Amino acid sequence: MGDGVMPKETIYDLVGTFDVQVGWQPTPTGSVQLGIETHDGRSIAEHLTGDGETPANFTGLWGTLDREGINRLIRTLRRARDSAFGRDE
Repeated sequence: MGDGVMPKETIYDLVGTFDVQVGWQPTPTGSVQLGIETHDGRSIAEHLTGDGETPANFTGLWGTLDREGINRLIRTLRRARDSAFGRDE
């Protein structure tokens, strides 16, 4: 997560390798970051290449979303959830 982005929530992956993190900075700067991070301490590059000698040692990747992007993501996640598990009552 970028420096100074608080608070932060982590959604732990129960079956895979990556956890999802969401961090935000309240207005007036108003930013939201969404990222994935390995929970086993290995680097992203090592997971992708299988090579423990890869010099890249970062364990996560993050992107910054604006309000429109967040709203689209929420709609997409709801649609995916409902398709995968059925609608919540």
